[in-house]
Amino acid sequence: MKLAAEISVPLQVRDFVEAGEHQRQLEEFLDLIRARYPDATLTVRERRQRIKSQPSPTAGRRFATGALHQYDE
Repeated sequence: MKLAAEISVPLQVRDFVEAGEHQRQLEEFLDLIRARYPDATLTVRERRQRIKSQPSPTAGRRFATGALHQYDE
């Protein structure tokens, strides 16, 4: 069985320079982890806040279901 373990470290940074400093520090920790798990990797990516979407104006209306006709059973 194969598994993948993830460690999440949320960061608030002002710019890419500060982000690079955090990445450097995380890579130092990663070196300790790689001593035991040589295939360990580090990925740093930007996370953007989700924008709450508004429901469509036709949401919940019967004619918005895609049905063309109402058939008697």
